[in-house]
Amino acid sequence: MPIFGLQPAGLLQTIFENIEVAVAVIDDDERIVFANSTALQLFGTADGAPVRFQDWRQNFRFEDLAGNEVPIEKSAVVKALRGEHVESQELRLKMPDGKVKWIHVWAYHFCAMGLKGVIALIVDQTSEVELRKTAAQLHRMETFGAVAAGLTHDFNNILNTISTNIGIAETTESCTPELQLRFDHISEAVDTAAELVRRLMQFSRTQDLHRRTLQANDVVRGALRLVQPLLRKNISLAVNLADALPTVYADSSQMEQVIINLILNALDAMPNGGALRVSTSAGNHNQKAVSHADNNQEFICISVADTGIGIPGEVQSMIFEPFYTTKPAGKGTGLGLSSSYGIVRQHNGDIEVQSEPSRGTTFNVFFPTEVSAVS
Repeated sequence: MPIFGLQPAGLLQTIFENIEVAVAVIDDDERIVFANSTALQLFGTADGAPVRFQDWRQNFRFEDLAGNEVPIEKSAVVKALRGEHVESQELRLKMPDGKVKWIHVWAYHFCAMGLKGVIALIVDQTSEVELRKTAAQLHRMETFGAVAAGLTHDFNNILNTISTNIGIAETTESCTPELQLRFDHISEAVDTAAELVRRLMQFSRTQDLHRRTLQANDVVRGALRLVQPLLRKNISLAVNLADALPTVYADSSQMEQVIINLILNALDAMPNGGALRVSTSAGNHNQKAVSHADNNQEFICISVADTGIGIPGEVQSMIFEPFYTTKPAGKGTGLGLSSSYGIVRQHNGDIEVQSEPSRGTTFNVFFPTEVSAVS
């Protein structure tokens, strides 16, 4: 777009077009009269022609760091056009296609070359923010894991004490049928608590693994056989297992548990029916979340995808945390995904989620191949 409606001078145009900062000029009539290529790539305009700022802005949703929408009258550009001093703004930008970007915006009022208006500088910080969020999430999960490890040890001792004393009490002559019924209820509660502790152990990676050489496809087939009775008539299942996958060195029952957890989650996400897809593949993983791995490490990938309700972007970073659940009260413990996360990480693997509301969810689980796992 020509700067100020004129053919730009070479030096100024070169500077604007080669910096990785979006630059836009808005005149006092709130028309966008210039946008460099970075701005056009980030936001776009109508065929490069001048457009009104307010008409352009309505295609996007700007939010502050707390998730509150920033109305146009409080935007940096409009405040600067009013002659106000404007502090820089860190914003979350929701694009028309549903994608989210994190941006930093500056706006300065100017008067030059017979034109008055505002020059806006926008830096796309999405990559940096996502890296910080990933690092913070990993730190938070490691902290949760350390806490969970201590809790599971203490709870196991408590549950063992309860179970032992119930066993002793049940053998006494004074144990009436009424007392036996109460002991049975206590034993059931202890079993339930023990299952929760077991899942916490999976998350904290303190459980013993019984590893052996496995074919991932065999584990997937075993998991599908177990969940087959739960597949409702309104659920279509597609299975695509890659041929000649490298072997993995893993605990088959724990690996199977991960797959079952993900399938059950997928079924819960499709109360009105839909498509469930389970697949395997081989290849490298970027390993952004597995700190010890090198870039050449090989993995097999197990994918579980659904066409269900999806997961809002703002909660995706929390779904692997213990006791976090989007299900109604009493419908879930919030330990299914966290235990899956712990199992995968104890195998030196990784688990990722890709999801959009109303468009379904895909979980990709990466296990290192056998050579990578034992090296």
